[in-house]
Parts: sequence; structure tokens; C-alpha cells
Amino acid sequence: GGAGNNAGALDNKNQTANNTSGTPAPSQRDAGNNAGALDNKNQTANNTSGTPVPSQRDAGSNPGAHLSPPPGGPGGAKVFIVPMVICYNFVLEAPFLIEQHLRMTGKENYLRLKDEGTSVRAWLRFIWRFFSTTSDITLSVGKPMDVLGNFVDASGRSFDRFGSEIDIREYFMNGKGEINEDRQREEEYTKLLAERIVERYHVENVVLSSHLVAYAVFEMLVHQNPKLDLFGILRLPHDDYVFPFRAVEEVIEQLQETLVEWEKQGKIHLAPEIRRAAADVVRDGVKNLGVFHTEKPLGFTRDGDIVSSNFRVLYFYHNRLESYHLDKYVHWKAEEIEVLKVD
Repeated sequence: GGAGNNAGALDNKNQTANNTSGTPAPSQRDAGNNAGALDNKNQTANNTSGTPVPSQRDAGSNPGAHLSPPPGGPGGAKVFIVPMVICYNFVLEAPFLIEQHLRMTGKENYLRLKDEGTSVRAWLRFIWRFFSTTSDITLSVGKPMDVLGNFVDASGRSFDRFGSEIDIREYFMNGKGEINEDRQREEEYTKLLAERIVERYHVENVVLSSHLVAYAVFEMLVHQNPKLDLFGILRLPHDDYVFPFRAVEEVIEQLQETLVEWEKQGKIHLAPEIRRAAADVVRDGVKNLGVFHTEKPLGFTRDGDIVSSNFRVLYFYHNRLESYHLDKYVHWKAEEIEVLKVD
């Protein structure tokens, strides 16, 4: 869901480039994949037919045929791209999406765990939570752009990265100053637009406490088992691991420092709760993460430490921040991130 893929991450450039095909602006769900992460930059656009770029070329050659020209703005009719990111603590289909993603990417390396089914009691708990609990959704609306990825003002005028006003019709003209169709040129424009959309997705994304805590705990698990690959980590018995509250809190404190600085630089958005004390962020994140799942990605023990009932679903929610590589900004000290094994 929302700007993400089946593994929980935000969309990548290649996926976005493909999804601009046939749509004036890629939708949140279609722009992503099964891993739940934000976009990466590995795929290319295969078809530009019906995309915003040729639509803009047609509109420029016949102003008024598709859109009304912006008041006072050069270039006649224009197509606008407005990146929007939906941020939420809960994805109902997360278990299915991550299972599908892991099967596809892991192939023979992924061994599906035995499905023991869901007890009547678990279903009753789910139904109770569904009707008695709420989960917030945040919609982040980004800066509008033209089809070349330039920001536009309230009048629809385009400005390049140096702040100079430009007429985008010139980018669709041949040597004679005539607007013409050039598929190779428009494919390159589509790739550039895809890169720009992905860039803005990462900037407009809003970090929720649930995202941050899921990321921190899963990375603790990864760094506790450096010799295991992803599939080896996902096969670990979740019942054997308890994450000390203080250890998670220390990791969150370090991540907060980096994220607050990034927000000041305009690189990302933070939900209000991220600015609270780290301990409050941990409690809020665990409480809200995957609130309706029958197997909660994270929960508290009676002693106040943290456990997971499903590492695969935890991985899904972790992926929302995976593309930022925040683990590089954490000092992973063994005594601080030790994951206790239950005897």
C-alpha cells in the first residue's frame, strides 16, 4: 500500500518509471512493490505511451486541447505531478505481501514456515481490536512539479534548480523550433521524472513511531546475527528473543538525532511523536505497530521488554525506512544492543 511495495518499502525509480506509463501521476499503491520499502533505482521505463511526458508534448503543441493554460504562465496547457505519500501504522495485507515478496526474491533460499493456523481465540482478539482500536493515517502532499521534475509556483510557472523560470515547450522542440514527437527523448524524460518522483517520495515521507521502532528492533536482530543472511534471520525462532527496553531506547535515541537533523535540512518529515523522549517513542511505536494483526510484530513482556510474534511482518514494517540506511548512524555496541536468548 501507499507509495510502497510488497516488502513494506517506498517505491523505486524503476517501478515509478513503469507506473508513469498510462497514468498522469502514479498512484500510491501501484507505484510500489511487495517489500514495503520506498523506491530504489534499478528498473527502467519500458513504455512511455500515454504517460505525462507525451501528454505534455501534445498539450504544448495544442494549448487548450487537454488543460487550461495556467494564468500568466508560459508554455500553454501543462501537466502537473503532485507526489503524495500515505503513511500509516498498519497494513492489513502485510503478512500476505511480505510472504509473496520473499517467495519471489528468495526462491529456493526461502523456506516457508509451517502455518499452524489461527485459533478462535486469536480471531476473537482481532475482532475486538478491530472495533475498539483506531489507527492514524497521515497524508503528506508534496510540492507540485512539471513533467520534467521542475518545481512550479502557484501560477503553474516552471523553475529550474537554479531558480530561473523556464518554458518547458522548448524541451519538446526540434532544431526548427517546432514541437515534435521523439520517443527516445521522451523515454529519457520519463526516466528523469521517475528519479525526481522517487526523490520527492523520500523527502515527503513522514516517519511514524511505529516505522522507527520496527526499524530499530529488526536492525538489532540483524546486527546480533552478522553471519546470517536475510532468510536465515527470518527463520530464527522468535520465541527465543527478547529485546531489552533500554537497548531499544538507546538505538532510538541515536536514530532520533539523525532524523531531527535531516528534517532541519528538508530531507524528511517527522511525525510529532518522534520528537518526544526516546522511551515514549518506543512505547508509542510498539502500541501502534500492526495493531490489528493476529500475530503482532512487536509487543511487551510482563517485565516491560520487547518481543516479536512474527519476524517476517516486523521486516515488512522495518522496510519503510530501509532505503535511508539509518543503521550507518548507530554505534552498534554489543553491550547496548544485546538480544537476550531465553533459556
